[in-house]
Amino acid sequence: MAMKRWEYANAVVEQDVAEGEALLSSSSVTTASDCATRAHEEGPRLFLAWSDGHELSRDSARWFPEHTGRDRGLWLLLGTRLRQQGWLRLAFDGREHVGVWATSCATYDLIKRMFDLAMAFVLLVLAAPLMLIAALLIRLDSPGPVLFCQERVGQDGKGFLLWKFRSMYADAPRYAPSPASDCDPRVTRVGRALRRGSVDELPQLINVLRGEMSLVGPRPEMPFIVEAYTSRQRQRLAVKPGITGLWQISPARAWPIHENLGYDLHYIRHRNLALDGAILLSTIVAVVRGVGAV
Repeated sequence: MAMKRWEYANAVVEQDVAEGEALLSSSSVTTASDCATRAHEEGPRLFLAWSDGHELSRDSARWFPEHTGRDRGLWLLLGTRLRQQGWLRLAFDGREHVGVWATSCATYDLIKRMFDLAMAFVLLVLAAPLMLIAALLIRLDSPGPVLFCQERVGQDGKGFLLWKFRSMYADAPRYAPSPASDCDPRVTRVGRALRRGSVDELPQLINVLRGEMSLVGPRPEMPFIVEAYTSRQRQRLAVKPGITGLWQISPARAWPIHENLGYDLHYIRHRNLALDGAILLSTIVAVVRGVGAV
């Protein structure tokens, strides 16, 4: 079965590369970021052609579930070119699977919960000075509360209050699509800096301590978005939501979560401690580089 899937993936890659080369010759794509943007509109074939197509896919094969049985996240720690192939293979994996099942193991759940508690407590202590500075800057920058709370939908559809540092003006609608960029007029000056470094997310460590969220998992959505979910989209509610996850560190993070369901479903199928660790390390890198904010 694994070999058939691998052969199928290679066939798709080769076909898409041929189509992608034609698109590439008539486009202005010059970087991986350009490819990620165009791939959202054109499909993955353009991204594949840019990154040398099926030869690179075969070279990276040993790092993926077809050969390892479960995604351990090793590909997230590889070089840029192989990591790009990882995102593409994940997209193919999401297309191939219609259903999803949440892997569950009492030992994994217990260890993950203990890790969440320990890390959330340590991070809150270490980040306390930064959080105090952020709170002061927010108060000086614009009128309104320092913290912003919003109802979100968690595991099994249960609602909870998610906490963030306020990064938008106090009169901005509480329930509306999140800003797509720092140019959004709802975002304050200090808010732009907070969002760029993901500092506005730090209060969610309280949600982790309360057991409403995990460090790693699907991003929790607002109720009005979940109400419009299809049965397939509701599958992302099978596990506890997280502060970070595959979607948050992916090339598709600039687009709505519910339009990029494959990332969350892939995580739910394969979740394990190694994958969680790889996502956390990649998140740290993304935040340091200033590309981790969503």
